[in-house]
Amino acid sequence: MKQLRLRAHVASSLFVPLLFLFVGCDQLANPAKSDDSTSVVHEGNRVTVPSNSPLASRLQVETAQATVIHRQVTAPASVEADPARYARILPPLNGRVLQLFVHPGDSVKKGQELLAIDAPDFVGAQTDYAKARSLLAQTERAVTRQEDLAAHGIIGQRDVDQARTDRDSALSDFNRTKDRLRLLGMDPEKTQLGAPLIVRSPVSGKVLDVLTATGEFRNDPTAPLMTVADLSDIWVTANVQEKDIHYVHRGDPATATFAAYPSESFQGKVLFVADVLDPDTRTAKVRIAYPNNDGRLRPAMFANVILKTWDTKDLTVPTTALVMSGDRTTVFVQVAANTYEQRPVFAGEQHGERTIIKSGVQAGDKVLIREGALLQ
Repeated sequence: MKQLRLRAHVASSLFVPLLFLFVGCDQLANPAKSDDSTSVVHEGNRVTVPSNSPLASRLQVETAQATVIHRQVTAPASVEADPARYARILPPLNGRVLQLFVHPGDSVKKGQELLAIDAPDFVGAQTDYAKARSLLAQTERAVTRQEDLAAHGIIGQRDVDQARTDRDSALSDFNRTKDRLRLLGMDPEKTQLGAPLIVRSPVSGKVLDVLTATGEFRNDPTAPLMTVADLSDIWVTANVQEKDIHYVHRGDPATATFAAYPSESFQGKVLFVADVLDPDTRTAKVRIAYPNNDGRLRPAMFANVILKTWDTKDLTVPTTALVMSGDRTTVFVQVAANTYEQRPVFAGEQHGERTIIKSGVQAGDKVLIREGALLQ
């Protein structure tokens, strides 16, 4: 008897869940039976929303219309010094820094002394020059003596020719050693031999930094001693996207705003548009020249550049009207009361809260701007 009661209890406990499961599946298979007011009717690419559906009150439409779009070609940029007015001063020879004649921030002229170096190779170059000058003077005296002897018939022309050959060879060595000193910044005709190597500025401008000190020995010809630059005119180099390159041309005006001066605009002119793209960023470099007489713009500053501005009139819809359907962009267009047609569109750029529609919708069409995803 107890076994029969146990079996009945188990059977009833299994039947009740199965009954609820059956009822639930029936409601899922026939949603209209559970709530007819939330259903929508699909006919191809058209959807009808019954007027008694709660969804009907949530739908909102707006007319697609032509909108004036303010367009700009903008690009991030950074400040650079003009390479023709920028110089990293490198040690011409290995040696020890004897004296610094300038400090950071000093204004210098082209050819002005920057520092003195005690360089063994420079001493050797001066010694070679002194020897070559002495030998040249000796051979010139020999030519004069041989020409005098030949004029009196004491020696032949062959001896005179040999003396002249020796003089020409000595002259060649003299000019070579003299040019060597001039390349190192020393004019041997104006400077006493034995003087240290003087490094001079190749450009006029300001000393931006000094990277050495008195007494330091330098033997790396690639390590700069200091930097001198003329920053009265600077370059701003912008990275323009591939799709915008055709808008930018040499000589075009350009407006820049700098992070250091957010409330000001600086006017310049495009100097150069690169002929090649950066393969990684797909951008082209555009260089713009800006006057900088007050020195407010400094290398490595960040900027944003406006290269071109113009207005167009384009058909737009609110961005919320766009609905993704698979790999297509679509909108729902109201074709009758409570009836909407899903159309694929070709969308353009987004401007604010609206998006340009290039095809698929015409001006005057009423598009659904809310809850479109619920109609799919």
